[in-house]
Amino acid sequence: MSISYPRLAARTLRFTLGIPRNLAVSADGRFVRFVRTPDGLTRTGQLWELDTESGTERLLVDPAQLLAEGEQLSDAEQARRERSRESAAGIVSWSSDAKGERVCFALSGRLFVTDLSKASTRELATPGDVIDPHLNGPGTAIAYASSDGSFRVAEVDSGRELLSLTPTTPDTAWGQAEFIAAEEMDRFRGFWWSPDGEALLVQHTDETPVDVWHIADPANPDRAPRPQRYPAAGTGLVMACPPRVG
Repeated sequence: MSISYPRLAARTLRFTLGIPRNLAVSADGRFVRFVRTPDGLTRTGQLWELDTESGTERLLVDPAQLLAEGEQLSDAEQARRERSRESAAGIVSWSSDAKGERVCFALSGRLFVTDLSKASTRELATPGDVIDPHLNGPGTAIAYASSDGSFRVAEVDSGRELLSLTPTTPDTAWGQAEFIAAEEMDRFRGFWWSPDGEALLVQHTDETPVDVWHIADPANPDRAPRPQRYPAAGTGLVMACPPRVG
């Protein structure tokens, strides 16, 4: 039975499934790491490695082996992926240290670190859900945001918390791009490591002056509309200030 073009385009996420994405080359040029789904119909991204000398590929991380119960996304993560036009599941983004020896990523709000030389992955315990984790250059620390607006830095080897920033009100947040930056400016990050990995630039956002809209989901009419601080011309401004955090 033939499949119509609109149906096939939807099933393959506009023919993007199975194509390598989010590529990074190791410092010595030996390896290329990337996210790819196992085929053209499955939406779960896996982390792969290509050896440029031998031309062989190696599967580094399969989310199915890490999440026995399947992937569960928080409302904040679903909203973030919607703004970034991210429709895939599993590993959709990852971060590496400067030498390409370690990578980190989030799955179901949990934090994972992979030792690339051994292709071994372990989970780091966190006090809250994890959004957009990034390793510093030396690969000794991971910074990440949480859906409650907090921001944390953890030591990779021990998991010990090195820094914690907590929002003062429900409408303030640390380390996350504000709605208008993600929706209209294609900026999805709210913090950046210094090149030496010793300092951070972290955005602090206050959405208190912004009006609240209530957004319904037509595909699920049984669900209550979701409140969203939604900037509009002529209304209050989002205050986003990037203080330097050592």
